[in-house]
Amino acid sequence: MKESVSVLVVMIIALLIVSTFAGTSAGQNGDITTLPSQVYSKNDTKPPSVNITYPAYPPTITTGRIIIQGTANDSESGIKTVSASAHVFPFGGNFSINLTPSPISSENNNWSHWSVPLLINTTGTYRVVISASDNAGNNGYSETTINAILSPSDAAVPKIAFVRPSFTEAAYSDHGFYTFYYKYKFPPFGKKITTDLDMFTVKTPVSIPERQNETGLRHLSNLTALVPSDPDLQKFWNPFVDHVKKAVPSAIVTVMRDEDVNDGHIFSNDKNKTNAYDILLLFHNEYLTQDEYNNLKQFVSKGGTIVFIDSNIFYAQVRYDKDNRTVTLVKGHNWQFDGKTASRSVSERWYNETKEWVGGNFLENDIHDNITFTNNPFNYTHFEEQFVNNPKAKIIIDYGIKFPKDWSGTTESTVATYSLNYGKGKVIMIGLSGVQLAANEKFLNFFSKLLIHKASCSDLCL
Repeated sequence: MKESVSVLVVMIIALLIVSTFAGTSAGQNGDITTLPSQVYSKNDTKPPSVNITYPAYPPTITTGRIIIQGTANDSESGIKTVSASAHVFPFGGNFSINLTPSPISSENNNWSHWSVPLLINTTGTYRVVISASDNAGNNGYSETTINAILSPSDAAVPKIAFVRPSFTEAAYSDHGFYTFYYKYKFPPFGKKITTDLDMFTVKTPVSIPERQNETGLRHLSNLTALVPSDPDLQKFWNPFVDHVKKAVPSAIVTVMRDEDVNDGHIFSNDKNKTNAYDILLLFHNEYLTQDEYNNLKQFVSKGGTIVFIDSNIFYAQVRYDKDNRTVTLVKGHNWQFDGKTASRSVSERWYNETKEWVGGNFLENDIHDNITFTNNPFNYTHFEEQFVNNPKAKIIIDYGIKFPKDWSGTTESTVATYSLNYGKGKVIMIGLSGVQLAANEKFLNFFSKLLIHKASCSDLCL
């Protein structure tokens, strides 16, 4: 009996000691008690995980407020606090944006889910860094970039956006769509492929700030923080961006991504989806979602202008997974994928519809064929082109395409730079591969003085 009392006393004393040091619950499930950091400092050296769940990717927004949301977890000592800092570009080494209020936990200091509002009153690119600290003093980080384009008080200020083909960049990534294409080539129609299907789901690219150290961040501007980080891609991005800024110096010029167009960020936040921009400029936007395709078409019909700098556009449909930041092939580029099997399908996904409102389609050809041009003001070498097949298109330059004698396709195709009215807006198609002309000063001057002028006009200015 005495031994039982002694054991009971020891247990009570132990409980009193634990309760003396116990704090508030901070684990993601409320099952981890917050103790002084020194209790964990010797055993817990792993930083907590912190993730931004909304927005899914650095978005382009047209309002002055966005609620950033995320999660923070630590299985060892529990989350002590979550904080947020922000700055604009170029980065001077200081986080100059005061985020008030600070991040808010979901409930009772439970940081498994948190949120923080970002209030914006100036157009610019904002980098937001979220830090989570655990009770052992370890820190974890996550970041996002917010591209804010606020409506200017002067309605006459033109707003121009380049659309970064991030879905196409993803499709061309290692162990992606093209690894599959090259391996399986062109099987018979009806044959179902059930292997290597993981190649049809790929990650979308991250932003430049996510790849940079502090020294690199100091060299980024509002625009260069948004363009692709690949130096080879920047070789043709930067000349076009610079020429647009020079051609329309009064304009607000920015860069958005396929994800933004998919989510409708080319429209203002009203019921009628008023265009938030005047001009969109597209490069090699080969892969896109159905929603993105519909939004671009609606943008033109409502009075906007799209300038297609590159050929081979709108060729295949993908599905976008916001949570996992991936795209998956649906149909096009000679394949279709239902999630279980892949099989042969159409080459150009929206052929007839694109003909109607864009005015032309991709010229199916082997890029090694001996194709030349009898009217070649830019000394262009055949690579990939669009041909005109809508009689309503107004030709600006007919390049006089000339096919070799053994050409297996139609020889009646016209490759040209043209304009086409659609709804209240219009499209301008270069028809050539703009990537091949990024270092061609004669072409860039043509692009700046003629195309941008036409895109800015209420009519075709012919």
